[in-house]
Amino acid sequence: MPDDVAKRSGDELVEAQGTPGLTRRTAFDGDGHWFGHVEAEPNTMSGWHHHGENTTVGYLLKGHVRVEYGPGGSLSQDVGEGEYFTVPAGVVHREGNATDDAAEAVIVRFGEGPPVFPADGPDPD
Repeated sequence: MPDDVAKRSGDELVEAQGTPGLTRRTAFDGDGHWFGHVEAEPNTMSGWHHHGENTTVGYLLKGHVRVEYGPGGSLSQDVGEGEYFTVPAGVVHREGNATDDAAEAVIVRFGEGPPVFPADGPDPD
């Protein structure tokens, strides 16, 4: 007999490890993947972090976020509503929402191990 098809409604998602300014909720987790929903509060920036061996792929449902990364945090990528983005495994970064409205994204992580590792910041060079 094949495995059952599973579904979750928004109110069934489980709170996941977050970083300041970001709320993560898990829809599905296991077998080398994590799938969930992330909200970025208005006028906030997350702490520096990376996702270990996990590659992150996302789609912005609502709002605008900026992902900062690179030497000393000198690089950034602005992501708007309806746009997709990816953060490679191990890249130290932070994301934020400089608008007055909350931003929301669906996120998929592919890899093994814990999905979030706080960091002091990216290497200076």
